[in-house]
Amino acid sequence: MATGVLPLGTEPPGAGIVRITGRYRLPSDVGSEFKHALAENPQIVILDLNGMSGNSHLLSEVLDPVAPYLAAWPGTVTVVCLADPAGSAHVLPPTITDRVLLTVSAEDGMERARHMVPLQHRTTTFLTPQLEAAEDARVFTRRMLRDWELQDLTWPASVVVSELVTHSIMHAQTVLDLTLSRVDHLVRIAVHDYGSDSVQLTLPRAPLDPMEDPLLDRGLLVVRALTRSWGVFPSRVHGKTVWAVIEAP
Repeated sequence: MATGVLPLGTEPPGAGIVRITGRYRLPSDVGSEFKHALAENPQIVILDLNGMSGNSHLLSEVLDPVAPYLAAWPGTVTVVCLADPAGSAHVLPPTITDRVLLTVSAEDGMERARHMVPLQHRTTTFLTPQLEAAEDARVFTRRMLRDWELQDLTWPASVVVSELVTHSIMHAQTVLDLTLSRVDHLVRIAVHDYGSDSVQLTLPRAPLDPMEDPLLDRGLLVVRALTRSWGVFPSRVHGKTVWAVIEAP
């Protein structure tokens, strides 16, 4: 994978460096803020867990819920500041050991992370909550994949984009932001809506056995079948971001 060095002072809004401090906060609050940050696909997230008791336990509580996302998408490097990084290393899921840096100081972690940030392309389009939005999303996706020379992903990406956009229109009924990001042969699809908090209470999920959730519609089962991973991150204020990562063959 090609890597680059993140230039100092050039972090674009929503796609640069996010710092999250855990001191005097509950692990659940830190975990929620981490999900909010990942929804925006930052290049580096610094999680400072110093000053919180039971660091190893906290590490699992914060990272385990987002481990499938971190394993599927290499676009974000996470720096975790702990009092005993070496003693906490065994807590990391093996699938994300190359995406998470454990360190004592944020400065040391930042310097290492800057050399791990992958080269990334991203583009966003805005869609109105109408049935035509799914077709607009497919046209946009096909054009970008052609520009990125990833034509092998045209069919699965078009299907996934169509399903996510349609699902968001049906459930949120708001303007949508569709963002495509590319790292090498991987593409991250993210559909963000601006629905009310009540919408967040019924976020779609993919159980291990589809029969466990009879309300899960067929479209999201198709999304799960065509992607490396997919899921939902709540927004900082309103709405949610439904994301999926697909891989070229």
